[in-house]
Amino acid sequence: MLLAANFSLRAQDTSRFRAFPDSNNILSNLGVWHTLFSAGGPSTMITRQPRLQANTSAYLGATLTYKWFSFFFAVNIPQTSVLKGGDKEVRASQIALSKWWDQWGVEGSYQHDRGLLEQDHPGKVNSVWQWVDYKYVGVNITWFLTPHRFSYAAADNFSRLQTRSGGSFMAMLTPAYQNFALQKSSLDTVPGDSSLYNLLTRNANHVVLLGKVGYTYAFAWADGHWTCSPLFCIGPGAGVYLDQFHTKEKLYPMLGYQGRLTAGYNGGKWYAYVSGLYDFTSEPQKNLGLKTINESASLSVGYRFHSMKRRILGLL
Repeated sequence: MLLAANFSLRAQDTSRFRAFPDSNNILSNLGVWHTLFSAGGPSTMITRQPRLQANTSAYLGATLTYKWFSFFFAVNIPQTSVLKGGDKEVRASQIALSKWWDQWGVEGSYQHDRGLLEQDHPGKVNSVWQWVDYKYVGVNITWFLTPHRFSYAAADNFSRLQTRSGGSFMAMLTPAYQNFALQKSSLDTVPGDSSLYNLLTRNANHVVLLGKVGYTYAFAWADGHWTCSPLFCIGPGAGVYLDQFHTKEKLYPMLGYQGRLTAGYNGGKWYAYVSGLYDFTSEPQKNLGLKTINESASLSVGYRFHSMKRRILGLL
């Protein structure tokens, strides 16, 4: 299950940016997302380091945006999960919130994975770790250096029109909390000599703070109706372990980077775009080297419409 909400404010027009006369819209979404975990060094003929994956699936959703409030709801598509619907006790869910201004924005996310899948290679599930319960809470605070040359609202969700190409340097601050817990003590199918096993069986949980810098650019054609907008940022961070396993070195450095790409058609009434995201964080090898990967891709088609003459519930 995937839930998201977006709150947006209408920005003033400039020679480079335009607001649409119809600010309300309905948007359909078709997408897929994955979360992967690995730890320790690379696998060898003697030592096998498993890779864990959440039982995520493709989703179909819809967004209704009316005036200042927007709500998005999506459901998983049957038989598209990693287990193909074979184990309903192993589930993955996510909630996301976002709000964007001209120069900066805030994105919040919550993820809960009940059980993880152990793999040697992508697409091949060796065993199901039903006893793992994973939770993540994080916030991305993004700031753009030159909002007079680049609009993230136009580049990412097509709520504005950027008529000419332009980009901006950016900074992203990400505080987050990550926790692995155990649901039960049945560990018979789990390899006890793996780094992931050592982390998970000790209820590894930690808080992190990442600071990334990068650049984003919107390529615009046909007066901004066709755009392609890549984004990349990278930077260091620090984490603090809160579990009982890491007693000597609670504080540790880490590294993270993120890439995004959005491209499509931005018309007066109809618009459509494809988007993708890849996010990677890594801890030092001496701390068992936990690596977390989040990746997603989606196709969105939207239609803009006028506001009603009467207010809804006195608010909208």
